[in-house]
Amino acid sequence: MEDEMADVLDPAAPEAFAQNRVGLFLLKLQSVGMPGAPTNTLMLTVYAPTQTVTGHSSVHQAINPPLNVESHVSGNLIFATVMDKEKSRIRIDLAGWPEIRLPGGAGIGPVIPENYNAQILLKTDYSEGTIRFRFRDDFMSEWHSVSQEIKRVD
Repeated sequence: MEDEMADVLDPAAPEAFAQNRVGLFLLKLQSVGMPGAPTNTLMLTVYAPTQTVTGHSSVHQAINPPLNVESHVSGNLIFATVMDKEKSRIRIDLAGWPEIRLPGGAGIGPVIPENYNAQILLKTDYSEGTIRFRFRDDFMSEWHSVSQEIKRVD
């Protein structure tokens, strides 16, 4: 029974990460994939006290025509701590929508469907991890799914 409990999440997880990042900070990440694969660049602001994340995602791919999916993203930061500290991770769940610039006084505007979502698992120092993201390049297109490594860019 104790072996099974070794992988149970620790409810005191946020305190374990306080030494790494506290308050509001900028987190720039970039996915690393095979040559020719889509690349996802994320510029995020993380507010640790409320475990919220917001920012910008850019998915690019060198194809013809070039792929360029820009999204405003927001989501949650989850501290996943297990008894073995080497297995602890920081999870970021994001959802994104295209940035639409409406003219001033244009009113409420249309309902815009989601064009991006991602699940990121990072080491506790935010340096590297994995990302699974989905995107579509227009409102009616199919979703494309990608799994890659991701690294912090300074």
